[in-house]
Amino acid sequence: MKYDMHVHINIHGDEGEMERYEYFAKMNNLEVIGFVIHYNPKISRKELRDYRDFVESLNIRAYAGLEIYHPSRYPGGFDFYLLHFSNVVVDAELLSSLRDVVIAHPFAYGMSIDASSLPIMVKNNIGVECNSAHFASSLRKFYTDIKREGICIPFGSDAHTPEEMGEGFEELSSIFSPFEEVERRILKKR
Repeated sequence: MKYDMHVHINIHGDEGEMERYEYFAKMNNLEVIGFVIHYNPKISRKELRDYRDFVESLNIRAYAGLEIYHPSRYPGGFDFYLLHFSNVVVDAELLSSLRDVVIAHPFAYGMSIDASSLPIMVKNNIGVECNSAHFASSLRKFYTDIKREGICIPFGSDAHTPEEMGEGFEELSSIFSPFEEVERRILKKR
């Protein structure tokens, strides 16, 4: 099943923009889309509710997620959460209180992952995204190692336009987890 769990969306975009997401999802044979917005604590509850409602109203199989910068402060009620770390070493202590989330674009934005975090990732069901926008061939060994440990690896393109959805799916399909595993381990039950 072809999917993309990291597609940015602007629900206040131009008229017709949403139809373009549906159109390009179908054109690229994407069966599932995980939409995200960058979470800011100043976003009102109404705006968050409108975003969730909007994603649920689309004519494609879609999930509403948040890309969060402060893993200790984020609202519940979303289908999935991507953790955006910048200029930090992700270690066991940092991840110890988190569960059922995904580390977005590993090794981008000055972030690194310490080997001490792998047992916590397994124990707390923390996935690591295979992000095609930030992928380098030097990461293949890292993904092979974490896959062997049983860590879920969702695919995400980090698309910021409908045309970018699903980019890199075929090239990286041997690395990331099938959608059924992502659905079982990462997505919250509706």
